[in-house]
Amino acid sequence: MAGVSVKLLGVFIANGFASEARVAATLFRHRAGRYEPLALHHSWDGDRESAARFHAASDARVVPFDAGWRSNPRADRALARKAASWARLHLALPKLIAEARRFRLDAVYSSQQLWDLYTASLIARLLRVPQVVHLHYTVGPWLTRSTLHWLPRADRVVAVSDFIRRDAVAKGVRGDRAVALVNPIAVAEPPSADGVEALRRSLGIEPGQPVAGIISRIDDGKGHDDVLAAFVATRKVLPRARLLIVGDGYLRARIESAIAGLGLGAGALMLGFRTDVPELLALIDVFIHPSRRDPCPLGVLEAAAAGKPVVAYADGGIPELVADGQTGLLVPPGDRGALAAALLRLMSDRDLARRMGAAGRARMAQSFRPQDAGARFADVVAGLRRTTEVS
Repeated sequence: MAGVSVKLLGVFIANGFASEARVAATLFRHRAGRYEPLALHHSWDGDRESAARFHAASDARVVPFDAGWRSNPRADRALARKAASWARLHLALPKLIAEARRFRLDAVYSSQQLWDLYTASLIARLLRVPQVVHLHYTVGPWLTRSTLHWLPRADRVVAVSDFIRRDAVAKGVRGDRAVALVNPIAVAEPPSADGVEALRRSLGIEPGQPVAGIISRIDDGKGHDDVLAAFVATRKVLPRARLLIVGDGYLRARIESAIAGLGLGAGALMLGFRTDVPELLALIDVFIHPSRRDPCPLGVLEAAAAGKPVVAYADGGIPELVADGQTGLLVPPGDRGALAAALLRLMSDRDLARRMGAAGRARMAQSFRPQDAGARFADVVAGLRRTTEVS
């Protein structure tokens, strides 16, 4: 079967164009003609945009369908709601299986998200093709019983960092089936100075004011409480310092309350979900991300690619992204005093911050290129095809 392109079916259901879909789209785009992808992408009246964004980012053919999944920010566990959603998925399955048969797939791919992995696993078993799972999380009960059942049975598990690969192997995934592939990042041209200046004025930030920022979901493990503690300590030395908190999540109200209780006022701005991330990154001086056991945070990659030094805990996959003392400062996990000292050091020494930021941008451009990650992912796909043909 030499010369025949491998056909890879991707299943994308949960969370729209979130990080899992964004990474997959980047890998698909940089496939260099080595395989042919088809994406079965969830689409419904509440979100038609995600499938279109995936198509634009991946340059892959997309078949939209309603899998029944709905965003559930309040974690509504009502049995009737869950049953209705799963019923819609099973009603859609015959169409998805028909599309898969028509495509004549060689392998099926999904993230570890419950709906995606469940559907991909059914297709893989029914059509007897190899399965690739892209693992973006640590392995534990938060992945649900179904996910923990299917994950070790996958033919390949692509982990977003070596930290996640080691965790997966420790939790039952065969070492010879697990591959580490750190998330790629494209280094883009900086946004226009006029746009950044307009944003600065709109946020009430004066020229020369030192600015720190975090761009992340406001959820457990992301370290927003530690950010506030470090920033309060920094403000005692740099009273004009500002903090931008970008993102949303179920802990947002608690962080807003903490800001008020600390008396930070306009010193710390909660900006919520934003689409002008390049401009916001251009505005800040230091990116702070003290998350715990974070697999491979895209926010850290985006900050480094934008030329910003990173202050973080030496935990999870972050040491694979940040070269301590060269592109940022890493401190022991949970050490708020060391975190505050690192933040103060970079916010006080703007020249050092700029040098580290420039080094981080150069490192992203050299070692985290999308085309290199795309080639490594294509190797995984091709390896599955060879294994199938030999067997």
